[in-house]
Amino acid sequence: MTENGGALDQAIDEIVERVAGGQRVHRSLGAGVRIHIERPLPFLMLYRAQAETDDADMRRLVTSGASWLIASAAAEAHDETSRLISALACAVGERFGAYLLLELWPAPPGRRGSGPTRTVRRPSFTVTTETLPPDDPTVEHLIRALGDIPLRPKGLEVGVESQTSAHPPELPPIDVPLREEFQLHRLGIAIQPMYRQGGTAIAFPVVYRRLRRGLTQALRQTAFHFSVTHTTHTPPHFHALGPRRTSRAVKEADRTLSEIASAFDFLLQVTPVNLDAAWAAFSRGGGDSEPVFDYRPLVVDAPLLKRKLYSIATEEIDDPTLAHLLDDARDELDRKVTMLTDRGTPRFLFGSQQVYGVIKPALLEQAMTLLGALPAQQNSSGERLSAQDVRRLGEEELEWYRSHDPTLASTVEIRGDVSGLMVSQGNLLIGSSVSLTPNRAHALVQHEVGTHVVTYHNGCTQPLRLLATGLAGYEELQEGLAVLAEWMIGGLNVKRLRLLAGRVLAVHRVIEGVPFIESWRELTDIQGFSPATAFTLCARVYRSGGFTKDAIYLRGLVRLLRYFADGGALEPLLVGKIAFAHVSMMEELRWRGVLNPPRLMPRYLTGPSVEAKLARLRDGLTVPDLLEGEDQ
Repeated sequence: MTENGGALDQAIDEIVERVAGGQRVHRSLGAGVRIHIERPLPFLMLYRAQAETDDADMRRLVTSGASWLIASAAAEAHDETSRLISALACAVGERFGAYLLLELWPAPPGRRGSGPTRTVRRPSFTVTTETLPPDDPTVEHLIRALGDIPLRPKGLEVGVESQTSAHPPELPPIDVPLREEFQLHRLGIAIQPMYRQGGTAIAFPVVYRRLRRGLTQALRQTAFHFSVTHTTHTPPHFHALGPRRTSRAVKEADRTLSEIASAFDFLLQVTPVNLDAAWAAFSRGGGDSEPVFDYRPLVVDAPLLKRKLYSIATEEIDDPTLAHLLDDARDELDRKVTMLTDRGTPRFLFGSQQVYGVIKPALLEQAMTLLGALPAQQNSSGERLSAQDVRRLGEEELEWYRSHDPTLASTVEIRGDVSGLMVSQGNLLIGSSVSLTPNRAHALVQHEVGTHVVTYHNGCTQPLRLLATGLAGYEELQEGLAVLAEWMIGGLNVKRLRLLAGRVLAVHRVIEGVPFIESWRELTDIQGFSPATAFTLCARVYRSGGFTKDAIYLRGLVRLLRYFADGGALEPLLVGKIAFAHVSMMEELRWRGVLNPPRLMPRYLTGPSVEAKLARLRDGLTVPDLLEGEDQ
């Protein structure tokens, strides 16, 4: 600390006054000393750095919490650090009845094992206890949480030592005078720097990121356990002890990624603009020649976009959960930009598999079972709705949502360069040649508006813009939800399920290298699809060089049914465009107060049979079960 005498006392008084008043403190005290206390909490994470250029990785292991201090380890700073911590402990400890000082430090260098090639230290922690005995539930919980951090080898070494004072062995203990008004407890954690190679100190970035995420969770769980067992503070969940604010680095990264994602519509860029003409030519030729597809000119300058992508300093983000989400989003955007530059080449298919995954045997088996068990059906006769009719349905649906939230800005547009229905940047686009039965039209409106528009709008109301444009891998959950919406209103029938299964088969064939014509013939001659339906199905899959996205509809539905059977709730899935892998992170961010509840809930939840259908989902359903009791 650089303040001296009265200036330091004044700084400490100001910090304590703000904390006692429930105000946020985020302050630099010079020489690399920083304090961050978001709100009054009965704990403080401490790291005493040897110098301003000390191990930055150790600093960042502390700064992911809501109450921390980076202090100086210099001898002349000891009294100042002790005075600051003592004042904080008194101000907050008296309020909660106890206070926990949890200090972290790097374990001394050392090699484990033998032999000249053994250079990687085995991950380990040593917990030092002072006032809390080793068998105290808080200490035991800390030991378990540290051992569960997902690093290899599994089952991390966690040692426990009882000392008269929990502090780094080369530094003196922090002096906090004993008070009758509250109990001061101390814990220490010596962290083996397993994120660096022994001897060379070469960094292992992936290991470090996993360590930081796991350690953040372990420390937060320990603070929660201490709070509910030793203090009057009773947070509802351990995540509620995490930081509630998003840093400037998070906001800047999120803004830049969202701008890049909004700079182009990926689906429109990879979708042919001449589908109707291509089908007419293909049909006239008897299906004997490969169709020729035309595409929109690319609107992206790939090198410039990638330069912008990797100028984002996600390494400066202290929050490991948000850093993980932003890193994954950047990686997927990078892959999608590469796919656009590879459009029309064999490389496009490889990029598509990286983004949307491959066809696993279980999914292919399920698709083939559905195709074999469900009878092929011809196109329905009777009343048909035109693009204008479907537009009116879409506008009515949007008006219903606007009655619940007038800020909804989505529109409906009929486009000649679109096939079917799709949502682009929150707007419903309808192909000018669309012709649908009333039942199918209502189902598709629920699919597109009730899922894609609703989650886009909910994402727009969140602090993270990426929840509107979409987190990495969001499409699988989105399409699973959208198909489920069709079922919720009674619009999921045999024909639709066969179509989803046929898409999986076609994706499998394009990955195998089967030509367009052969896949089309298999779908018509063997699987019983009409020539026009099979053409549209193959065109979706073979576009741009091989687009495997269509497999995610059935895969997403299967995973979603399993999610509900395992007790999952619907609301967390609607905060924005997220992936299955993000559900627990969304729940964490909700507990922390970073995210808002969904502004809109799907209209299908107001239907008369919704409770019965939700109960069936919770009881566990398979895909064929969805057809029971439905109008086929």
